[in-house]
Amino acid sequence: MRLYVCGSFRLRHEIEELEQKLKKENIQCQSSKMDTRGILGCLKKIDDADVVYVVDPEGYVGKSVSVDIGYAYGKGKIIYVMHPVDDPPIMDMTNGVLSSEALIDLFIQDSAKTR
Repeated sequence: MRLYVCGSFRLRHEIEELEQKLKKENIQCQSSKMDTRGILGCLKKIDDADVVYVVDPEGYVGKSVSVDIGYAYGKGKIIYVMHPVDDPPIMDMTNGVLSSEALIDLFIQDSAKTR
């Protein structure tokens, strides 16, 4: 499975921390941090992913991340959020809430199946 990690620009440090955890477990991912192509770059990364993971402490997603979620939903991607999203219609587009540890476990289990 291919992973795309997104979140508000103001959460870039949390996204970077998660990327480090993923790399430690040999899980490859792309993220939304500072793509010079802006939203179009993010949408391309969603196209390339199987799973979209939203870093959203306290349920916060900004406008751009809302676009990411809607786009991923429209493309039929699996979408997990770190915490329940404050906006119920957006939360309804997700496949559920998954801690970063559970996300890592999911990818490790998937990797074991494909060996």
